[in-house]
Amino acid sequence: MAKSKKRKPQQQKPKVTPVESSAEATVSEGEEQSVSVATTSVATPAKKTEKPKAAKPKAAPTVTKKRSRLMFFVDAFNELRKAHWPGRKETARLSVLVFTVCVVVGAILGGLDFLFTKLMGLVLFGG
Repeated sequence: MAKSKKRKPQQQKPKVTPVESSAEATVSEGEEQSVSVATTSVATPAKKTEKPKAAKPKAAPTVTKKRSRLMFFVDAFNELRKAHWPGRKETARLSVLVFTVCVVVGAILGGLDFLFTKLMGLVLFGG
């Protein structure tokens, strides 16, 4: 039994049409000007016909019910329940770190304040 082979329809090749143009224009008072355009080949692709799209029915605007102001607190509480809370050891370690950074920055700013106060006293009041 011989199998029948179906052939795919061949696609149409775009038509190539040569375009030739040359023009000469004469300007008054005896001057002559010429313009020429070189021969070019322009490929014109086969046009595809577009099917008209069916109009989609417009959906009615959705009206949302205004939420109560207390829902904000309910949502905030629910988000806090989802948060990752550190354990006791990690909380103690981070608290000590924050306290240490605050003391160091406070000491630096206090030292700069003391230095600038003495410097301005010398410059403005002469010692």
